[in-house]
Amino acid sequence: MRSKFWLIVAALCLSVSLLIPTISQAAELRFNYSMPGKTPPANGWNWFAEEMGKRSGGRVTVTTYPFGALFKIRQAVENIVSGTADLTNISVRTFAKRYPLLSVTLIPTITWPNTTPGTVASGRAIMTLIKEFPEMNKELQDFVVVWVTQLTAYNIISTKPVRKPSDFNGMKIGAGGVQGQFVKMNGGSGVALVPPKSYLSLKTGVVDGMVMSYNAMGAYKLWEVAKHVSEIPMGRVPLPIVMNKEAYNSLSPDLQKMIKDLGDESLTISTNGMYAGGKKGKSKLINGGVKIYTPTDAEIAVWFKAFEPLEKKWLADRKKDGFKVAPKVLARYKQLAAEASR
Repeated sequence: MRSKFWLIVAALCLSVSLLIPTISQAAELRFNYSMPGKTPPANGWNWFAEEMGKRSGGRVTVTTYPFGALFKIRQAVENIVSGTADLTNISVRTFAKRYPLLSVTLIPTITWPNTTPGTVASGRAIMTLIKEFPEMNKELQDFVVVWVTQLTAYNIISTKPVRKPSDFNGMKIGAGGVQGQFVKMNGGSGVALVPPKSYLSLKTGVVDGMVMSYNAMGAYKLWEVAKHVSEIPMGRVPLPIVMNKEAYNSLSPDLQKMIKDLGDESLTISTNGMYAGGKKGKSKLINGGVKIYTPTDAEIAVWFKAFEPLEKKWLADRKKDGFKVAPKVLARYKQLAAEASR
């Protein structure tokens, strides 16, 4: 009887010892992102959070904090570094000055196919740049970039028609970074605005127009406050998903790889949602009485000619910053875009 008792005790101890490594390896990651939880980019991010728990067998759980519940996007860098969250998205447009080489991705002369495969390819191309250029990797050294969600093409919604670059003269346009520079070059004022403020800013005259996607135009009901859209390709805005270094390094190599692989898989989910949302957004605008202007190829060529100084300015600014590699970064990003367009 006594021997049987000790056998049971030994079996229980063995079971507990087997459980201890599993418990110690379990990790909860906090994913704070700037978008509302039901927006198309968030579709992929929410899928990633759920799938990570499944594929890791419970070794990792990801809790999401939509709409900047822990912190807003302008405070994303310091909060991801300090560990307020383990994962977050940043915006290249918001942090263009902080990450000058990465800002090459905002130049509107570099176009990608306006399709799900083309948009996914553009996000992957940015990861390629980070991998290939140590200088770019260095400027992003405060965290680990795990994947890049690329937003769909930006157009112009405004209170009066914009059909050529000179139409910006005297206008106040919600556009930051390179896009804001372009507005200024053509006699207007670029106003840095986050999309949630677009409706009130247009309604009250803080701005006369916004540079944004159809998806966002529809989501913020902008047909109520602006009646003109010009389908001018004004570039895109990448949203890198970044991870706290300490949190990333605490994970085993297989879990690190899983995060990056699932992040890459999430791109298609996010992008499909953005194109579906863009189609709905455009329909809402038309039903709301918005006039859509689609330029001819010849008219688009005029715009792209006007965009060219932005490339020259970007190169000149990077030269002042001491980045001798900048021309190679620009050429490589163009090459990747051309390959995606074939």
